[in-house]
Amino acid sequence: AVYNHLLDEKSGFRKEQLFYVFGTFYGILFTGIAYLLNHPTIGLPNQTEDPARILGWVSYCGIESFGSVMVSLFWSFANSNFNLKQAKRSYGVMVATAQLGSILGPTFVNSYGHSLGI
Repeated sequence: AVYNHLLDEKSGFRKEQLFYVFGTFYGILFTGIAYLLNHPTIGLPNQTEDPARILGWVSYCGIESFGSVMVSLFWSFANSNFNLKQAKRSYGVMVATAQLGSILGPTFVNSYGHSLGI
């Protein structure tokens, strides 16, 4: 409901502003999660299973909402800035690049992560 209200033209936010606001929020969230993963009691060093360990729940909700909110916000922004001719020319390239990135990113981490200390 909040997301739809912010996308409404009456809210005063432009789509590119929302993209930056949400992008900053998720950047801060994921940076905080990465930092807390090394914490001795709530992070990965603690191997005791406990449903009350909130970091896992925050990570899950953050990742799931990022996949929904940022993707729809990106396409909403793209649709408002491209006409039909431009969209036909460029959307295929955007989707292909995203798919290539989703293949090459994990492959890079899997291949070079250990040597980089990841």
